[in-house]
Amino acid sequence: MGTHDPFEYWLAQSSRAGLTRRGLFRLTGAGAAAAALAPLLNARAPQPGRRSSRSATASVEPPSTEVELDFWNPFTGPDGPFMEQLVGQFNDETDTVNVSVQTQAEYYTRVQAAAQADRLPQIAVMHYDQIPLHAENEIITPLDDLVELLGLTGDDFTEAIWTASAWKGTRYSIPLDIHTESFFWNKELFEQAGLDPEAPPTDMASFEAAATAITEEAGVPGFMIVTTGPGAAFLNGCVWASLFYQGGGEWVNEDISEVTFNGEAGVQATEYLVKLRDLGVTPENVESDTEIASFAAGQNGMVWSGLWQTSAYEEALGDSLGAGPLPQIFGPGTWAGSHTLAVTSTEMSEDERQGAYYFIDWMTRNAVTWAEAGQLPARESARETEEFAQLPLQSAIAQQIQDAQFFPSFPGAPDLLFAEGGASEAVLAVFAGQGDAQSALDGAAERYTQIVQEAKARYDF
Repeated sequence: MGTHDPFEYWLAQSSRAGLTRRGLFRLTGAGAAAAALAPLLNARAPQPGRRSSRSATASVEPPSTEVELDFWNPFTGPDGPFMEQLVGQFNDETDTVNVSVQTQAEYYTRVQAAAQADRLPQIAVMHYDQIPLHAENEIITPLDDLVELLGLTGDDFTEAIWTASAWKGTRYSIPLDIHTESFFWNKELFEQAGLDPEAPPTDMASFEAAATAITEEAGVPGFMIVTTGPGAAFLNGCVWASLFYQGGGEWVNEDISEVTFNGEAGVQATEYLVKLRDLGVTPENVESDTEIASFAAGQNGMVWSGLWQTSAYEEALGDSLGAGPLPQIFGPGTWAGSHTLAVTSTEMSEDERQGAYYFIDWMTRNAVTWAEAGQLPARESARETEEFAQLPLQSAIAQQIQDAQFFPSFPGAPDLLFAEGGASEAVLAVFAGQGDAQSALDGAAERYTQIVQEAKARYDF
């Protein structure tokens, strides 16, 4: 994920218009496809001394004839070279499948344009929350046959991402990574403040105490809350959503007919951010990305940032960087996203589709190189490798992976938080003195209840 990639992808959603249903490629059915691909599986025994993925016991074999495949991704930031390295490793190890990797700016706009022009790649990255829309528009195709053949279940990933990355009971992609809102602290500033740099805060009391000590003793903000700027809705939103999840918040009711982020958990999360401001541990007005730049420069004691900032922070701070799970202010929980791998609806031969399946299986099994870019491998077997254990920052952050939570699965779900008039803008309005937490969230929830009901009627969920 590029540094600003999450911000770009939710912005791109605001211009989404329903594409003409295309139907260029359709599976003949999961059962028939599974029967056709069954001979291509290779039983894989667990490696000595290493626990295998709990339910997956097989992998797809590469096709017997050579195929060329295109793979699109949105990784325009420093993580792009890591993806190119991983694809290069795949090509070196695979005789019959060669994958050309292409990084696209304005990614989903490009994907939708390629669909209209019948120029889609065979394989594409899909953020988990983009799956419903792209499935409805028949840009990506079902992978239930691959899931059945590999025996994959939520136990091989986490139940939360496995559930969030399906649409209407159908699997359209396989998760590659999970990127969480994560906790970073400056060990040198901890020492200056009289704190133990190896004992970071884990709850509300210790977090507030650390933020206050850094502010008063080290002379820099203990924590920064973004309140303004072009990226504020995203950056503030991820922090707020993590607190929202920790308080047991739910975005919608059970039948997805009413927005519920204005409940007790939403109000509590908003009021806690205001409390931190009132404690004086953060400047009154923080421009978006200032908290990131200040932390990297050693002028901000603690930050909650996306996991993708790990490598940049490590380069800036070296051994002074601490990383781990978010403090549990109200309980376990953290905002998270996920890149998944999908097969598109472009016309392709059986060998090309087999090659695409082999690529997806291989990539998710071998995602440790991708972890170096600041991502957590989604597949449990990849997280259990010795190679991943040798990444101390990512391994520490991975302790919270079971606490990672995701938007519900329906088109436009991220808009509830990030888009115009959503929960994040309501929180920012409170910081700007435009109403209290309850009234601001009530107004946003009322607006988005209508939007969700319109989407529910359109997409029949």
